[in-house]
Parts: sequence; structure tokens; C-alpha cells
Amino acid sequence: MRTRPVAIVGMLVFIAALYTVFRALGFPAGLFCTAFVGGFVLWIPTLQRQPIDMHAILLPHLVTVIFFIVHVFEEYRGHIEIFMSKLTGIDVTQANFLAVAAFIAPVIWLTGLVLGLRRWQFGYFLACVFYFGMMFAEPMHFVFPFIENGTFHYVAGMYTAALPSIAGWWTFVAMVREVRRAKSVAALAPR
Repeated sequence: MRTRPVAIVGMLVFIAALYTVFRALGFPAGLFCTAFVGGFVLWIPTLQRQPIDMHAILLPHLVTVIFFIVHVFEEYRGHIEIFMSKLTGIDVTQANFLAVAAFIAPVIWLTGLVLGLRRWQFGYFLACVFYFGMMFAEPMHFVFPFIENGTFHYVAGMYTAALPSIAGWWTFVAMVREVRRAKSVAALAPR
């Protein structure tokens, strides 16, 4: 199954719009939109080309969302917004952090799953954004201390960052396995 070029352009327009909204909210758009660009790159060779039955990865996806929410709670308790403000030069308030990380993000991750269950490409795209963010953005908590002052020390979210990262890799591996299975089934189907 091929996605029409207009759908691909639509995903890119969505990323640009999201960047604009985050900037308007006074939130470090670059930090979060990087996951959307990475998810786009992940989506193209996988779910965009070979849709899957998302029921096959339902459990790891939901576990990853749960671990992400646990992780965001640690970030909230540790005042990650202070570090984010220092890192980006944008004054990130705790209210803005909670609005994006604790409320908007989990809704997006669950929406991606629901739309993917309906086999909609936008759902597959959001799922890939989620997996990319968990696999590559969350481990950055172990790099942040060195960015901040060159020494290893606690930065909010560090204790639980491995949870959504490991679960994200679990989900991604399950997704790739399902993509391969769906491709082999499609190859055997009469034309």
C-alpha cells in the first residue's frame, strides 16, 4: 500500500504547524519537533509502506505510554522546566511543561494508537513519532548533565528515563517484526 504524496506533504505541514504552535506557547519547539521529524523518517520505510494490525503491538505501546507518564511525573517533581529554560534560553514554566508533556503528549501517543488501529496513516505516523522520541530523546537525560556543566549529576527525569526508552525499543522491535510479517503475507497473496 502506497501513501499518496499529499499525505506525506500533510505530515510535513503538520510538523511545521506544531513547531509554530509550540513557539507561540513559549515552549522549546525544537526539542519536541525533532521527535516529529525523526518519527517522519522512521514512518516512511516502515508503516507508511506496510500498514500493520496495531493490535499486534497494543501491549508494548500501552506499556510505553504508562512508563512515559511515570517518567514525566519525575520530570515534574524534579522541575525539568528549569533545566529546559537554561538549555534553550526560553523561559519554560512548569504549567507549560505540564500542558505539553503530561497532557498533550499522552493524548497524541494514544491518538496515534487509536488511529493506527483504524489503519489511518496519520495514526501510524504519530506512533512512529512516539517510538522515535522514546528510543532517542529519552536517553538524552544521561547526556544533559554534561551539556549543563560538563560533569555527571542528576537532572530531572534521569532516574526513570530508561523506562520509556527500553519500552519504546520493545515496541519498535515488535512493530518491525509485524511489518516484516505483513510484507511476507502480502507477498504470498495472489495478485
